Amino acid sequence: MNEVVPLAWRDALRASARARGLSIGLAAPVCLLAGVFILHMATAGRYGYQRDELYFLACARRLAWGYVDQPPMIAVVGAATTFLFGDSLYALRFFPALAAALTVLAAGLTARRLGGSPIAQGFAMLAVAVAPFYLAVGNLLTMNAFEPLLWTGSAYLMMDILDEKPGLRRRVVLGVLMGMGILTKYTSGFFALSLYAAVLVCPQRRLMRRADFWVAPLVAAAIVAPNIFWQYAHGWPQIVLLYNAMLNKDLALSPGVFMLEQILMVNPLTSPLWIAGLIFFLRGAQGRYHVFSWSYAILFCLYVALRAKVYYLAPIYPLLFAGGACAMESGLLRSTARRAVYAFSMVAVGALILPQVIPIFPLPTFLTYQHWVDLRQVKASRHDIGRVPEQYADMLGWDVLVAQVASVYNALPPSQRARTAIWAENYGQAGAIDELGPPYGLPHAISGHNNYYLWGPREYDGSSVIAIGVPAALTQQEFGEVRRAATFTYPYVLPENNNVPIFVCTRPRKPLAAFWPRTKTYW
Repeated sequence: MNEVVPLAWRDALRASARARGLSIGLAAPVCLLAGVFILHMATAGRYGYQRDELYFLACARRLAWGYVDQPPMIAVVGAATTFLFGDSLYALRFFPALAAALTVLAAGLTARRLGGSPIAQGFAMLAVAVAPFYLAVGNLLTMNAFEPLLWTGSAYLMMDILDEKPGLRRRVVLGVLMGMGILTKYTSGFFALSLYAAVLVCPQRRLMRRADFWVAPLVAAAIVAPNIFWQYAHGWPQIVLLYNAMLNKDLALSPGVFMLEQILMVNPLTSPLWIAGLIFFLRGAQGRYHVFSWSYAILFCLYVALRAKVYYLAPIYPLLFAGGACAMESGLLRSTARRAVYAFSMVAVGALILPQVIPIFPLPTFLTYQHWVDLRQVKASRHDIGRVPEQYADMLGWDVLVAQVASVYNALPPSQRARTAIWAENYGQAGAIDELGPPYGLPHAISGHNNYYLWGPREYDGSSVIAIGVPAALTQQEFGEVRRAATFTYPYVLPENNNVPIFVCTRPRKPLAAFWPRTKTYW
């Protein structure tokens, strides 16, 4: 009897220890996920609406199967957000913040799928959590916030095909994810194509003879078909836009510079992880996952050749982090001391860069910080740098612009005001008028930029127009009287968006609808 009690206590203590271990094991990733989400939501209202967010809200009010410069999903997310939560900054950035947290989780689940221990899973998740790109896009309503989650999920399900696991349902789900990815951003189509193209050069090419191999592409094609038809019906505007951007806007980078910016984009201290991930997929798992390394190589070469923006490749890194963490847990991450040093180093670099990608500081404090850490030269387009990074410059000054336009508009005689159109040079200005103008009594704007061009001049005849930033040569050619009523200036916008003239134009030489085609600007 005396022996039984100690044995019972020992079994109870072991069970308790196992329970505590499970609790601790779950606590770390849960805290990391919650921390990412809370960080984004806590800073969501720091500055203002970002240029693209204003445009996406305009698209959300006019749902369609396609737009000149994007597939329809971001507009659907915008419409769902405003329906459920309203259009405040906190509401607008709820789903991107959630996607950022779920991308962290997806990296951990992928590492587990690859055989990684909880340590490997944790490092994969931490690498995503401290990467500047994911921090930046998780703080905005943007297509880029959702792509990493969709790519990682697609890769996870692609492993079932490569492992030759039966199951039609998962093939269908893979097709749905790929289709939803393409409807979110067309670069997801390149990712899907790169995966299937990579199969051709890998031992798994024999899988192409199986009928279930083609289920996912067929499902994805069916989901995307209405959008492709929309593009066809409107003259393939996305292709025109990409061509114009490549010639006039996007930077042409050498392969070396493109690679360097990949390293900077996802935190230099995480580069050993994703590089190890490329090697892991090329050599490990009995060669089953060569596809993912080849996919990266295909996309890298394609994007360099097309002068694509460096962040087009960003959604693939959570997958590579997962593979790299599995590869490194038996090497660099074997000892507790090395794990601690490496984790601390990644977090330290992430924290150092954090104010550059998430507006955690008020603007005056940020300017002081930027005196010591200045990354404004890291940019994706040809433009002169301003006093703050581009993503912040695009959040600032909209309220000032709208207030100036409102003062010009409300100074017009009531009879003229009733027929006055507000013509914006770009979709950021037009979106700001649409979102911030109603309290001033402003009508929705018109513009020739991207999808605003397709929405047309509406009921306006051009007899009275307030033109924001429209070139003076164009206004003077189309109107008999052009008066500069104000000039928008704001110290923190990009130089190209500063000192913007605001004209009042009357006595049109022809109806607005007649010269509308001249306003068309796709870039």
